Amino acid sequence: MTGLNPRHLKYLQAIADTGSLLAAAKALNIAQPSLSVSISRMEDVVGEKLMDRGRHGAVLTKAGQILVRHAEGLDNALENALEEVRLSSLGVSGPMVVGGTPLATASIIPEILSKLVPDFMPIRCDVVEAYDEDLIKGLLNNEIDVVISSMRAEVLETNGIGLIASEPLFSAQTSAVVRRGHPFALEKTLSLRDLQGALWVLPPRGSIIRTLIDSGFTVAGIPVPRNLIEAAPFGVLKEIVKQTDGVTILSDQIVRTELAEGSLVTVPLTEHMTPRVFGIHRLKSRDPSPLANRFIEIARLIGADLK
Repeated sequence: MTGLNPRHLKYLQAIADTGSLLAAAKALNIAQPSLSVSISRMEDVVGEKLMDRGRHGAVLTKAGQILVRHAEGLDNALENALEEVRLSSLGVSGPMVVGGTPLATASIIPEILSKLVPDFMPIRCDVVEAYDEDLIKGLLNNEIDVVISSMRAEVLETNGIGLIASEPLFSAQTSAVVRRGHPFALEKTLSLRDLQGALWVLPPRGSIIRTLIDSGFTVAGIPVPRNLIEAAPFGVLKEIVKQTDGVTILSDQIVRTELAEGSLVTVPLTEHMTPRVFGIHRLKSRDPSPLANRFIEIARLIGADLK
């Protein structure tokens, strides 16, 4: 079977962008009949219909949308290759884009970089913070090289379609967190009911950890607190807790530095909150660069210490 022609992928991408064969042909500066023939050849290779034509234009099928996503990823991969060549000529390691959820960017990613950077100076690395779904999409589009996010099966199965290599790194346990010297700091355990009248400092609604916290209140039969400060990012949230009598619920990983220095204290909750498993993800089809490969190796070592 003849493989896909990368140029034909660009044709399909133009149809997706313009919404019709006529407009796409004009944008590509080719004749519409030639464009139609190219799409028909692609459909023969794939064995699937790639678009539906109607009076109002052309709409890609699910198969067509998948191919367009890969076409966009191919563009990004080529741009990354050119940038890597340019930086290499200057003696710079990179580029590498690391993606992480707020928990990962507030905890393990800085630690990995602290061990990585000394061996790869000078370096070009970008750190992107987003939620799981957006990170996985960025990985698939070749916009991100390595992702540290949760191992939520529904995200990986829905978006990854078997294209992503994933391995677990650590589990994130949640506890009540207060400042040193807080009246609750000496308690052996706390329940949400014990904390019902406290000033709460929580991540904003819509975040995964906030959803877990709110579900904990629901299961306990307690309304979400009204005496509440919502704060993001985690650095701001932790600082508010340090300087007030506020109580928050966070993963121990997010407050590792503050626990070590003694500015914050964790108290186990009697309510069980399922720990979240975090892992490292990369594309199966793309071999990591030396820089990304070392990042992955260091992440594994740190993850082993956190287990």
